[in-house]
Amino acid sequence: MNSEFSGNIVDSTGAPLVAWGETVFLKRLFEELEAQLGDDFSRFTFVVHRRVFGEIAGSKINLDPGGPNRVLIVISDECEAFPCQEFQSYRVVFRAYGSPLGGDSRIHAFPVGYLNAAGLVEPVEFDQRQVTVFFSGYLNRNRLDVYKQFRPVWWLPKRNLSQNRYIREIARRAAERFTKERSFPDAIPGGHVAFTDWFGRGLAPEEYAQTLANSRIAICPPGFESHETIRHWEAMRLGCVVISAPLPPNRFYSNSPIIQLSDWSDLKPTVNRLLNNPSELRARHLATVDWWKKACSEKAVADYMARIIVMPDS
Repeated sequence: MNSEFSGNIVDSTGAPLVAWGETVFLKRLFEELEAQLGDDFSRFTFVVHRRVFGEIAGSKINLDPGGPNRVLIVISDECEAFPCQEFQSYRVVFRAYGSPLGGDSRIHAFPVGYLNAAGLVEPVEFDQRQVTVFFSGYLNRNRLDVYKQFRPVWWLPKRNLSQNRYIREIARRAAERFTKERSFPDAIPGGHVAFTDWFGRGLAPEEYAQTLANSRIAICPPGFESHETIRHWEAMRLGCVVISAPLPPNRFYSNSPIIQLSDWSDLKPTVNRLLNNPSELRARHLATVDWWKKACSEKAVADYMARIIVMPDS
């Protein structure tokens, strides 16, 4: 497959970048970055490293050692296993997930981004959206606390489970075996809430994106490892009011209008409050649209990256 990117944008093997699911997002971002950097854009080589499942913390990473005109971008590292600190010979390192140091460090935050389908739909006018609350996704161990709010499990507490991943996984497997309900169309009037038995077995990408674009509130629970997920970026881009677990305190989330719940037992009361107060709901939507434009859009991220890349002491 031919790359859709400029010749100075490569993968970690040095080959032309093929981004697959994030192609739309990254293509738009690099177009904005080229516009910001102008003639300087061609001076730099952008190395995009996709963390793979076999890559674990402490493993040897076969990656170009870097240099003063090389920029490293690490994506898909939900486990935060990639040792970014070992690659500060690059001019700058941008890393998705977690809360990179920034400031005097060469390691800075990078967007998780969105998948292609969510980048190719446009949001429905907020007052015309037909879905009040939307979630569709795999019932992993970090989403069991959300599931319990729609299907009470008598042998589990309503509040959040222990953070111990093994306890969570045992509880998830037990719930998977002894509870059969996965779809809750009547839990919230006008809502679409459904859990699946594995990743990617829910709505088709295009249908998922269209439903999200037509939703007022998006529930964005944690992924397999991280509280930070592609769902947040897709929902913000499409102007949904986002309800989430606590997120990393980086520039994309600090002081954002995302509602961050420390305990998922507060989910339904929060949703009901918003739906019963249309002015508050709409104000939160407008704040999300504004936040996307000034902090998370491709242009906003390109502005932020360009300033860091051209800093004399980078």
